[in-house]
Amino acid sequence: MSGARRRAVAYVHPTGCRPYRDPAHLHYRDNAELKAQLTQYARSKWTTATRIDIDLGTKQILINGTVAAGFAITEPRPTTAQGGLPL
Repeated sequence: MSGARRRAVAYVHPTGCRPYRDPAHLHYRDNAELKAQLTQYARSKWTTATRIDIDLGTKQILINGTVAAGFAITEPRPTTAQGGLPL
C-alpha cells in the first residue's frame, strides 16, 4: 500500500476564462488515483474531448494535446477535536 488516503480539493482554471465554480473533490492514495479522479472531473467539463491528459508536474490539464486549463490542489487544514485552531 502507498499509505493513507488524502482528501483534497482541486480548483480548475481554464485558459482564457474564469475558474469553474464547482471544484473537484478528491480522495486519493497515490498519483495514479489522483490522475484518474482529475480525468473524470475533466471529462465532465469537456465532453467532446477524445484525449485528456493530466500533468501533475506543471499542474495542467491537456485536452487533445493542447493546454486547456491549470489547476491548484488544496488540502484542508487540520483542526482540533473541539473545532478550534490547529495545534
